[in-house]
Amino acid sequence: MIATRWHVPALLIALAAGGCGSSPPVQYYDLEALETGYVDDGDTFLRIGVGPLRTPDYLSRSQIVTRGTDSKVIVDDFNRWVEPVDDAIYRIVSENLDSLVDDAVVVAFPYTHIADLDYQLVGRISRFDAGQDGTAVLQIQWGVITSRDEFVVQPKRARYEARAAQAGDYPALARAMSEVLQQFSRDVAESLQAAVSRAGD
Repeated sequence: MIATRWHVPALLIALAAGGCGSSPPVQYYDLEALETGYVDDGDTFLRIGVGPLRTPDYLSRSQIVTRGTDSKVIVDDFNRWVEPVDDAIYRIVSENLDSLVDDAVVVAFPYTHIADLDYQLVGRISRFDAGQDGTAVLQIQWGVITSRDEFVVQPKRARYEARAAQAGDYPALARAMSEVLQQFSRDVAESLQAAVSRAGD
């Protein structure tokens, strides 16, 4: 009886250890900015700030979130972002705009000198994830204001989509989500440059 009592806990520990060893490794992914080489801004005359952008709470987690059917949300513990998505959005959009807008320096929220900005991208993201079919979606309401809080690009609602190779392909999903941020960045750059051009006429 004494031997039996000692063998049972040992068996449970062994089973627990075996179960832990069978878990798949965690994979990490990152969002990517536009691929452009370093360009000297020269004599910059525009100072652009990206943010603040209000984001859903689920974008602050590290796990990749996708949407299933019947309002189901899937949180994957084994496929994660290397940084919170809400932080990555500021970084990626800032880098994209820095590449797309000539003669400008772009900084990401939070700022240390808000009063020094000429223009500021503000808005609210209602969705940034992928559906069951692998389609990445960015839904956002955004506008651009001046240092005097006047809109030079009036608030608008927009939806951007990019299709991943297939559902469950996380490298392709990360690329698709990077692509919708690029689409958004191009839209902001074009609208802002048009507004600046009108102001200079």
